[in-house]
Amino acid sequence: MLLKKNTLLTILVIVIFIVVSITLGSIPSETLISFVGSDNAFILMFALGTVAGLTTFTGIPYHLVLMSLAAGGINPIGLGVSTALGVMLGDSTMFLLSKKVQGSLSPKIMSIINNLYRRLESHPALLNPSLFLYGLLSPFSNDFVVASLSIMGYSYQRIIIPLALGNIFYNITLAYLGLYAYDSIVLMF
Repeated sequence: MLLKKNTLLTILVIVIFIVVSITLGSIPSETLISFVGSDNAFILMFALGTVAGLTTFTGIPYHLVLMSLAAGGINPIGLGVSTALGVMLGDSTMFLLSKKVQGSLSPKIMSIINNLYRRLESHPALLNPSLFLYGLLSPFSNDFVVASLSIMGYSYQRIIIPLALGNIFYNITLAYLGLYAYDSIVLMF
């Protein structure tokens, strides 16, 4: 019975995510900008990035809003940076929360985390480039990465800086994708 509830909940979350994404993707960029206002676009993207950085499984599909605002003529670099800074704020909160819950984790979970820590420490020079590439290439939440590394005892700067730099380039790239390919992307929805 519990498996059925978990499966149904997972399906519900995926359906809601898809519906919200399609809804956001179907709003014309001009409509979105006239509703938000060009002066508030950076604040909106910072807020959406923060909420996306705080949520693990129900991340806000801010990507289509970012692309739509860029397609509507808002500065793609400014949009990408403000979004990434919001994501970084959410990730920073996850870093702090993970430090607080470390003592309440089960021995089994701590064993898994300690095994991962030993593997990471065998190749310490790969951590920063790996975090940068994850931020640059992954559309998924940073929460598991930030939480795990925080629990392992890695410093805030060692985790957040490379991840944030990767996220900045990722979001700027998305904004430029919206600027140059928005019409093609909207046709897919």
